[in-house]
Amino acid sequence: MADPALEVRPNFASKAFAPIREALIQATNKSAQQVTESDQAWVAEEAEQQQREQEEEELCLAEEEAEQECREGEKKKPKMNDFNQATSVSSVIVPALPTGCSEASKYNRSNADETFRISKVDDILMLRSVTAVKASHNSVEDHNLSFEAFLQAKNNLLFYAKKASWPGKHLDALAEFFWNVETHPMCSNPNGNSMVLTYALRVHCSWHDNLRASKAFNIAIINDELMKNIGWEINAKASEEHAHKASAHKHVPIHHTNFPFPSPPYYPIPPLALHPFSFFLRITVLSLTRPTPALNPSRRHTR
Repeated sequence: MADPALEVRPNFASKAFAPIREALIQATNKSAQQVTESDQAWVAEEAEQQQREQEEEELCLAEEEAEQECREGEKKKPKMNDFNQATSVSSVIVPALPTGCSEASKYNRSNADETFRISKVDDILMLRSVTAVKASHNSVEDHNLSFEAFLQAKNNLLFYAKKASWPGKHLDALAEFFWNVETHPMCSNPNGNSMVLTYALRVHCSWHDNLRASKAFNIAIINDELMKNIGWEINAKASEEHAHKASAHKHVPIHHTNFPFPSPPYYPIPPLALHPFSFFLRITVLSLTRPTPALNPSRRHTR
């Protein structure tokens, strides 16, 4: 597009425009002075045209910069696979079973042993196994959290996930999932908090695993059958622990303990002095040691 600022302004008062001026005077019944004023009108219109084109150019540049920033932002966003909006988690999660847990733990250990990270020690780059990097001592699995701590943790998770530019679809699904877990009717049952926390742990882990495999479900949809199975499992475990504690308490041997009662004071009293039969013993001894009175002979002969 030609730059309007470089266009040469025509001189309507010159001899070249004389026939045009005469024709305009006859057609419009205007004077020559009025016709020559068209030069000023052309200048004003040209200035307006330049202003409009400049504004359009600035707008195009702003749109291009915004698109460039958007493309750069998309590059910085974490690459996350999509999930099926209409499907829920399966009623059976394999890693929750003993065989699945052992297999998953073995798989995690093998991957960790073969994965290395770069660390810097005294200006020297070194390769270290990821197993050498310990997790925080404050990290606790969901089912070991209190319900209040779980609610606080999920708020922090959503905050930092949004800060890390997670896709809006994934953020909305997570927010709805946590809300459905928090308000689920199972919470009002005995051991209800443990049930929903265990459900949250297993489903959340399964969702991330399936995202990496590009076969993820909609985590926001609660699978009531899976929730009931977990509830039965938690109640059975609680009953077993209660029975074990009762049995252990029933068979605990009773040990006689010397309680720290104060001992009676010691008095150095002879054993016979305060013996309950000492009075009778003393009388007996005195009666044996006292001489027997002699019989009166006069009385013997008088008979």
